[in-house]
Amino acid sequence: MSYSKRAFSVLSVPVWFFVASAAAWSAGQGPPQATTASQEAVLPPVKAPPSFAKGYEGYRAGRVDEAIAALARAVEEEPRHALSFHFLARAYLQKKRAADAEEAAKRATALAPKYARGWRALGLAQLARDNPTSAAQSFAKAATLEPQDFWNQNNLGYALLQAGRHEEARKALERAVKIDPSKAMTWNTLGVARLRAGDRPGAVEAFKKALEIDPHHSLARSNLARRELR
Repeated sequence: MSYSKRAFSVLSVPVWFFVASAAAWSAGQGPPQATTASQEAVLPPVKAPPSFAKGYEGYRAGRVDEAIAALARAVEEEPRHALSFHFLARAYLQKKRAADAEEAAKRATALAPKYARGWRALGLAQLARDNPTSAAQSFAKAATLEPQDFWNQNNLGYALLQAGRHEEARKALERAVKIDPSKAMTWNTLGVARLRAGDRPGAVEAFKKALEIDPHHSLARSNLARRELR
């Protein structure tokens, strides 16, 4: 496709919330920083095209249409620059243009297959296109590259749950809460995964933990009430 005629956006400001099958889920991207030193090491040594800086700054400032236009120019100026495609994919996601996001994310991962955030963006696009099986594969790749990243494990668990792979989802979500035990939405989703995997006591424990963190978490409260009533 011709990216110069397309538009884009990202999943960290604001964060998307998905509610499905009694599981609340947040798709995280982490701080919207271009790279860290460790991330630079896995990106191809390609000079950023002239329009990338403007696109990235527009993206960070929430000026999505401006970012889209600039990043679309950037991928035409230098089609080997993985970060231009990556941020283009994230921006398309903010605009809920999932098909375009998936296409851009695939280009990013092809150019930088060891860049974990690229695989995460691809997984988010695939989830948005109602393809949890492919999303789980992408998130698994991200988690292999960065196993201690909370969002990689959280997103992997959610995708596996949506794909009906409940035991695998439970394991991924347990890894997520071990990395960061402070997020009520992940404990709630873990409760759903445990319940579907046949662990009712573990599910109740997870729902209660979600409510300890956030007493107003309505899904965790309703899930716990149904389990305890039964």
